[in-house]
Amino acid sequence: MSLVLGANLPWVRYGGDFGANAWSPDGGLATRKADRQRVLDVLLRLREAGVTQLRWFFLCDARAGIRFRDDGAPLEIQSEAWRDIDAALDLVRRADLSLMPVLFDFHLCRPRRIVNGVQTGGRSRFISHADLRARLLDNIVGPLLANYGHSPEIGAWDLFNEPEWATFGVGTWNPVSSVSKAAMRGFLHAAAARAHALTRQKVTVGTASALTLSLVRGLGLDFYQPHWYDRFETRAPLGRHTATLDCDGPVVLGEFPTCNSARTPAELLDTAQQSGYAAAYFWSALADDGFTHLQQATAAVAGRTPATPHS
Repeated sequence: MSLVLGANLPWVRYGGDFGANAWSPDGGLATRKADRQRVLDVLLRLREAGVTQLRWFFLCDARAGIRFRDDGAPLEIQSEAWRDIDAALDLVRRADLSLMPVLFDFHLCRPRRIVNGVQTGGRSRFISHADLRARLLDNIVGPLLANYGHSPEIGAWDLFNEPEWATFGVGTWNPVSSVSKAAMRGFLHAAAARAHALTRQKVTVGTASALTLSLVRGLGLDFYQPHWYDRFETRAPLGRHTATLDCDGPVVLGEFPTCNSARTPAELLDTAQQSGYAAAYFWSALADDGFTHLQQATAAVAGRTPATPHS
């Protein structure tokens, strides 16, 4: 079976593509013509190479996109964020891609910092406290899902990027920047149920590796999405067939490196296909880190047999 090809954008500016803050007081993507053109150029390049799926981080650590009450509770999605999301969907539509938005990132639960008057991290109580979790679901997650739940540009929702790094006893032992496993599963289960009630799209969670799939099993996900980097190979080899992972749905490789790996992107794609993954999303198109090499990534995907998207 052919492998569905995907890419992580994953952002132009981390936490700054959707919504306003002190760094972008007028909003994100919709107000920045140069950023929109940059994204469109790279999306068209991805599509030409054979990529059909795109993973894009939306609210990240809540540094933009959400209006808060004076006590810090989430009140509503910023008007600027709605415009920015509409701009993103227009770019995705023009490039003929299927989008998988990532709602939140594990940095949401990192220790609170104030940078230029903007709070980054420090929102773990949104997950761990029942009242704040309900407000997050009712005021932020629900309206977002309801508004875009039938958008043809969106094929699936990723509720939380690598939640284990914010889950005590799973990916971290730091109580300051984590929540309990029960709290994280409770939030993800409730968010998945909300997504199924309000949208016609599929729902998943991107886990840091196949080692921690137990964190998200049994939550009503439509497919599973472990990530893989070389540091996980010993305990979670990419060559392990997905049929042995005890998942009650398809398995997608949500991230894999295109730089600084012992294997080339083409070799990693071949391994993923042989291991039964339904799709593979390379890291990344625009991130500025040691695991990103767009030229090597597009060279690896170009010329592969196209496949029907999983969503």
